Amino acid sequence: MAIALIAVMLMELLLLIFWAPFFFRTGIVLFNQRIAASPAKLARLSLSGLEQDLPTERWMSQAFHALPDGSVAFRESFAPHFAGRYFPLMRGQLVVDKRRREVRVIGRCSWFALAMTVVLLPIILIHPVAWPMLAFLLVFYMGYRIQLRGYAEVVEVVRARVRCELPRRFIDPRR
Repeated sequence: MAIALIAVMLMELLLLIFWAPFFFRTGIVLFNQRIAASPAKLARLSLSGLEQDLPTERWMSQAFHALPDGSVAFRESFAPHFAGRYFPLMRGQLVVDKRRREVRVIGRCSWFALAMTVVLLPIILIHPVAWPMLAFLLVFYMGYRIQLRGYAEVVEVVRARVRCELPRRFIDPRR
C-alpha cells in the first residue's frame, strides 16, 4: 500500500513538473470561481505574466504555463522558498470561455491527497489505535485553506485584468 502511495506521489510530481495538459484538465474540482466578462474584454484579456501581479511575500509563489488548448495551468512554484510551507492540495487552471462570456479559475484535488485519504479512513475505522494518522487529514485541510487564499488572489488579479485595472497591491502601498 505504501509503495502505491509513493508511486502516486511521484507520478503526480512528474506530471506537475512537465505541465502535462491532461493532468491540469482532469480531476475533482475543489475550487471553481467564475468571472463574467464582455466579449470585448475577453478579446483584450491577456493571461500572460500573472506571476508578477500576485503578492509574493506569503507562502509559495504561483507558476503559470500556457496549455495547447488555450487555457493556462498553474501550481505552486518549485523555486526555493523560506517562508511557511504547506501541503499543496490543488493544481489550477484558468479557462477563458468566450461562449459563456467568462473566465473560470479552477482548482483540482491532488491525486496523492485523495489516495491518502481513501487509504487512511478505512485503516482508522478498522484499527482505532491508528487515530493519530488523522493528523494527515488535518495537514491536508490546512493546506487547502491556505491555497484557497492563494486561489482567491489569482481570481482578484484575473478580475482586475478583465476590468483593465491594476491589482490593488499596485495602487495601495500598504499591501
